[in-house]
Amino acid sequence: MKQTLPLLAFLIGLSGAQAQDAKSKPTTVVKDASYLLPDGRLALHGDEALAPVTDALNAKFAETHPGFKFAPVLKGSATALPALAAGATAIGFVVGEATRSDVRAFKAINKHDPLAIKIGYAGHGSRAGGRTPPAVYVHSSNPLQGLTMTQLASLFTSGSPGGDINTWSQLGVAGSWGNRRIHLYGQRDDGDFSTSLRLARLGGMPFAGHYEPLADDAAALQAVAQDPYGIAIVDWLDAKPRDGVRVIPLASDAGKPFAKPDKTDVARGAYPLTPAITLYMARPNKQLEPWIRDYLTMALSDEGQAIIARFADDATGFLPLSASDLQVEREKAKD
Repeated sequence: MKQTLPLLAFLIGLSGAQAQDAKSKPTTVVKDASYLLPDGRLALHGDEALAPVTDALNAKFAETHPGFKFAPVLKGSATALPALAAGATAIGFVVGEATRSDVRAFKAINKHDPLAIKIGYAGHGSRAGGRTPPAVYVHSSNPLQGLTMTQLASLFTSGSPGGDINTWSQLGVAGSWGNRRIHLYGQRDDGDFSTSLRLARLGGMPFAGHYEPLADDAAALQAVAQDPYGIAIVDWLDAKPRDGVRVIPLASDAGKPFAKPDKTDVARGAYPLTPAITLYMARPNKQLEPWIRDYLTMALSDEGQAIIARFADDATGFLPLSASDLQVEREKAKD
C-alpha cells in the first residue's frame, strides 16, 4: 500500500498536468486566412441584435484560447452569408435563416454548402420592452383556436399539396363565419420577410391571388383590426400589437399541441415561427478549421447555453435551445 500511494499521486499529478497543458494549448488560425485582419483579430459578420451574445461567447472562448481576439462587424443578418462567401468572416451570425439566394451564391463561389448550426432561439412575447417574433394575427373576435403549418401554407399560398384554403369553414370555424371568405394580409413579396417566409416555411409556392400586400406590418395589423374575417402574417414587433387583434397559436404538425410565441413555448422549441440564432461556416472538404470547431463546441456546451440564457429578457430575448434541439445540433457539429 505504501508503494502504491506515491504511484497514485504521480499518476494524478500527471493527469492534472496533461489536462492543464491541453487547456492552455490553443488551436491556431491559418496565417493567411482571408478573415484575419492586419492587427491579428478575427472578423465576425452578422446581425447587430446579437452583439451582446457574441461579445459574451467570444470572451468565454478566449478563456481557453488565449491570444484569440475578435472584431465583430455586426450590420445585419443579410451581411453574414455574402461576407462568408467572400472569405471576409470566419463565422456568419444570423437571426433566423440565410436566404436561398445567399446560400446559392455561397455555393457557386465555394463549391460547397455552408454548414448551419443553431445555438439558440431569438424572440418571445408579447412583452413590455421586448420584441415579439413573427406571428399570425386575427381579429380579436375570431373564434379560430389554432393552425398547423400545413394549414398556414394552404391558406396563404396557392397550389399547396394539401389544397388551397379559402373559407373559414375549411379551418373548422362554424356559424356565421363558416362560409365567409378569408382575407389575407401581409408584407409585400419583395425579397424581404414575406419572401423568406414563403420560401422557408410555406413550401415555396406563390402567395394566393387574394393575398393583399401592404406597406408594412402596422398596416397589416390595422387591416386585421378593422376586418373580422382578416388574417395576417407579421414580422417582428417592437411593441405589443394594437387593440383588436390577437395571436393565433401554431403547431408544427397535425396532432401536436398548439404553441404561442411566449417564453415558455419558445424555450421548449415548440413555436414553429421562432427564428433561431444560426451560425454559418465554410467547410471545404467537409472539414472545419479546428478553432471554429472549438468555438461551436463551446457555444453548444452547457456553459455556452447558459451564456445565451443570460439575455433572455433583453430587447430581443434570446433563449438557449431545448434539450432535444440541442442534441440535434451537437450531432450536426460532430460531422
